[in-house]
Amino acid sequence: MDEKIVIDRLILEVKEYASGRAKDVARGAETPRLAALLLQKYGSGVTKAVSLIFDSPRAADPISKVLDEETAKIDPQWREHNQERWAGRPADITCSGTDPIKKVNS
Repeated sequence: MDEKIVIDRLILEVKEYASGRAKDVARGAETPRLAALLLQKYGSGVTKAVSLIFDSPRAADPISKVLDEETAKIDPQWREHNQERWAGRPADITCSGTDPIKKVNS
């Protein structure tokens, strides 16, 4: 399959995944911070696969660009949030709201 066709299809997949994350944020199921993290992790796998398949780290650049744009739509501060997550040791995400484990064990 032609590289351009593959890249275009994968861009659509990233946008579709981003749309799902945005819908989860809109309905209150995820925070923008979590949705952005999930999208970045998903996109990281896509871009790495493209780079390996086409034996070029630059092959995935169009996907990376769209990934960053879509992430910013969900969480405009995603870059800062990512730095904060990695600044803590060990890196983690913060959970808010009710703790389901405490509810079960109470």
